[in-house]
Amino acid sequence: MARKKNKKSAVLGLLALSLLLGLLGYIIFILFIPAMPDARWETKNITISRGASVSSIAALLAEDGVIQHPRAFKYLCSVLGWNRRLRAGHYRFPLPLSTWQALWKLYQGATAFHKVTIAEGLTMARIAGLLQQQAGIDSAGFMETCRSREIIKQEGIPAQSLEGYLFPDTYDFEWEASPRRAVLAMLANFHANFDSSWIRALEARRLTVHQAVIMASLVEREAQVDSERVLVAAVFYNRLRLRRPLESCASIEYVLPRHKNTKLTYRDLEIDSPYNTYRRIGLPPGPICNPGRRSLEAAVFPAKTDYLYFVSRGDGGHIFSRTLKEHIRAKNLCERLKGR
Repeated sequence: MARKKNKKSAVLGLLALSLLLGLLGYIIFILFIPAMPDARWETKNITISRGASVSSIAALLAEDGVIQHPRAFKYLCSVLGWNRRLRAGHYRFPLPLSTWQALWKLYQGATAFHKVTIAEGLTMARIAGLLQQQAGIDSAGFMETCRSREIIKQEGIPAQSLEGYLFPDTYDFEWEASPRRAVLAMLANFHANFDSSWIRALEARRLTVHQAVIMASLVEREAQVDSERVLVAAVFYNRLRLRRPLESCASIEYVLPRHKNTKLTYRDLEIDSPYNTYRRIGLPPGPICNPGRRSLEAAVFPAKTDYLYFVSRGDGGHIFSRTLKEHIRAKNLCERLKGR
């Protein structure tokens, strides 16, 4: 009788152990084994919003096929006490993940970085829109940061904004990175590219860094051919020396309500603004865009020439002249060339 009981107990024990091992295996499977991607799998880019609940996150991941067991995701998150510790952001999933892998990725905040290329000559408003579109960085917050009195004072910039100092380059930003982080990255890049020897060269000519940045912004918007940047800078400096208006169309375009794809009209040239370099003598009060290194260097080291005028040929290049008579002939020639 005792043997039968022992045998029965042993069988029950083995059964219980088998069930326990099976349950353990199942738990391991749903927590740690990812699904195999099929031939149709494509990398998933998923945005986790701030304040999103664990349930909504689990459902979102399951819907896109990143995880297979949303309930297990929620249960494990609750057991670990991570319900309020999953980080918002833009995540990239090149392959399906196990429940644990997905949870750990969100807990660490391993968000995807986004490359954003800031081209030379963009205004800070256009940069703000680009960052919003390509990296989820709040555009209004970016503009506000660019006007931060604290940062402007810290940088020693005699202006109302950081226009001109947001260095054009390709940046890696986390999705929804803070506007301040983006601004500081661009400012650091500006300082890294503005050589200390340039400052000494400017001091020798009794110019400030800010004046050079304003000049570089004009050069950036007027010149398309690299070899002409130093010539454009020379024209503007020569006109400043002679107390003549710079007559830069680009400075007027900066303050127009909308960017024009056509030539400026005489009415545009009459706009009442300190940026109207047709009516006012001297540099405009601030940069009109964010110039690149080549334009900055041209503003520091302009060509040694007595040119006072330039006119666009229509192919990106310009004809440079020393006298008004030469300039009028060049304009007529360019008009004929454009009319062909």
